[in-house]
Amino acid sequence: MFESVKKATVALVHWHTESLEQDDRKPPYTIVGSGFCIHPRGMIVTCEHVLSAFMEKPVHQQIAETPEGDRGQEVRRMQEIRVVVPYVLFFNASASGEELIVVAAPADIVMAKTDYDLGMVRVHPHEAFPDGFPSLEVESYDQVQEGMEIATCGFPLGNLLGQQIGTMGSSFTKGIVSSIIPSSGVSEKYLKGFQLNLTATHGNSGGPVFSLRSGKVFGVLQRGVEGYEGQFLQGITKAEPIYPVLEHDSLARMLETPQGQIPSF
Repeated sequence: MFESVKKATVALVHWHTESLEQDDRKPPYTIVGSGFCIHPRGMIVTCEHVLSAFMEKPVHQQIAETPEGDRGQEVRRMQEIRVVVPYVLFFNASASGEELIVVAAPADIVMAKTDYDLGMVRVHPHEAFPDGFPSLEVESYDQVQEGMEIATCGFPLGNLLGQQIGTMGSSFTKGIVSSIIPSSGVSEKYLKGFQLNLTATHGNSGGPVFSLRSGKVFGVLQRGVEGYEGQFLQGITKAEPIYPVLEHDSLARMLETPQGQIPSF
């Protein structure tokens, strides 16, 4: 289970185009957040705020500045918005156990939800995965209960963790579902998220929250919770539900859109 989750968990990064010095041991990328693949075609789920970090203006600001009559158009031209193309990194240990293979796939299409902190990225096919990218199954909402044991996988502290202790791939953290938001037993239609008893930090955003029983994902790690003095409370985090990003045929439209075109949502 853990091996499958680790292979499907990715880092979303700024790729440095400038040349590096020969003696510079730093990686040629900066980790912005985490994500995970849910379809072999290379469909990556993450948080909207992770995607906004690649844009000159956050997604919500772009929408607010778009004339109301243009918001439903299939093609919305935002030529004045500077966007840095996200790269998605898949990490995999070699069969010999002596190498860490990192596959970098550039984003082809980016979609963000406006009513949740959710987004989805489609990446270009890669020769390293001729049979499709490693992916995770989605857990049925009726299998998610308060108190169930869960875990997340991601890249806490981004590049800093590798610099300090040498961790190069993703990391796991275990916990439980503390509560279903807004309340236990709420239908999927009114589900707003999950409160987790789980330790996470910046860099973890966008990572999968999955059941330790089934290995299937049901949440997208979003953020920590602040106390009265603005400090994040240790061990209390929030996850967005994965289900809204799969509604309204969003996944199907992104899968069916020819390369170089813009899907409608």
